[in-house]
Amino acid sequence: MNNKLRVLLACGLLALMGPAQALDLWGSMKGVFSSDKSKDKAEAAKTEAGSNETTAAAASAQPAAAVTTELDPPPGVAELDMEAFLDKRIWPKKDLAAMKKVVVGGFRVALATKATVSDSVRASYLPGGIHKSGVNSKIEVTLEGMDLQRMQALVDRAYQDFLAQLQANGVELIPYADFAAHPSFAEIEAAEQKDGKPYTVNHEGRTYVVLSPTGVKLWFDQAETLGDQGAFGWGNGRRAGDFAFDNKALILNPLLVVDFAETASARNKGLFGVRDESDVEAKAGMSLRKLNTLLYVRGRAAPVSSAVMGGVAYLKENVVFAGRYGQLNMGETSSNRGLVVGLALVGLSAGPVRTNQKGVMQADPARFEAYANNLLLSGNSLFARAIGDLYR
Repeated sequence: MNNKLRVLLACGLLALMGPAQALDLWGSMKGVFSSDKSKDKAEAAKTEAGSNETTAAAASAQPAAAVTTELDPPPGVAELDMEAFLDKRIWPKKDLAAMKKVVVGGFRVALATKATVSDSVRASYLPGGIHKSGVNSKIEVTLEGMDLQRMQALVDRAYQDFLAQLQANGVELIPYADFAAHPSFAEIEAAEQKDGKPYTVNHEGRTYVVLSPTGVKLWFDQAETLGDQGAFGWGNGRRAGDFAFDNKALILNPLLVVDFAETASARNKGLFGVRDESDVEAKAGMSLRKLNTLLYVRGRAAPVSSAVMGGVAYLKENVVFAGRYGQLNMGETSSNRGLVVGLALVGLSAGPVRTNQKGVMQADPARFEAYANNLLLSGNSLFARAIGDLYR
């Protein structure tokens, strides 16, 4: 089909449409049939239409704005119901309860520094030649305003609180120094931290920095989603079990994952079968992420290294603290909607509608710490009560 015939077809369709639809379609078609127009004319048309938008590239090049929005006070520490929030796979309780002492052999906090929220709908083909394009939408939000020193201080405070919570639940603690002095401790593989930088991992569209308290080895157990041991990584758990057997104690290694709270959805409607309205949204807030937030429990009642007891308790629902702890600055949205609409008119396909947007969460450091601190203390309380429950 030559260009002249395409233009005639487009004009015929425009004549059959209502004014609003025609204007919308013509705005989408100009880039397809008017590539010979000069840059000056395109800029003049843009000015005449009253557009004052900047490009996504220019927006991303601008420095992050200072926090000027009104901030919300942090929610208090939540008393989470164990039945509703904790999936305990710790066994057998009778044997574990016989081990009257506990050592916190590790304590990990994963803090999200980047979150990508995405949604997509596949193209559909219905009888009668009805076709709807697919839609892919993505928002990427980067955290700014929190440095590594503040994050480390946050983790150190949470660790001390967890020890206090365990003692408040009647748990007898063995000092971490005793665990670190055991011969098997040196064989526990620490998570790799390259070039002196903290352990960082990407998982399900998020980037996490994972920290342990000052002076505490960062290590993972078998099959942790943010860890480095894999499905058959039994070694660390077995080496921890050596200490457990020698001291008739349980080894705890919790992981608390602090994430951005967000929602994502997509709409299936648009002009000429093109899904041109996607609704993907990022919201200010924090959450303890379900499934990834967990408590590993290790024990051993026999000298054989494979006879490790215990298990894992997962957070089964997100713990969400909604509120503004900083300013969410979103850049311009880039989209190929116009091209997809134009080519669909003349029987050609340009693939799905794609929209992309980048933003920055400019955190107020003190407010961010207050939100994250109360989230972590909420998780601490839940896990400490679960361990205390073994002895009741």
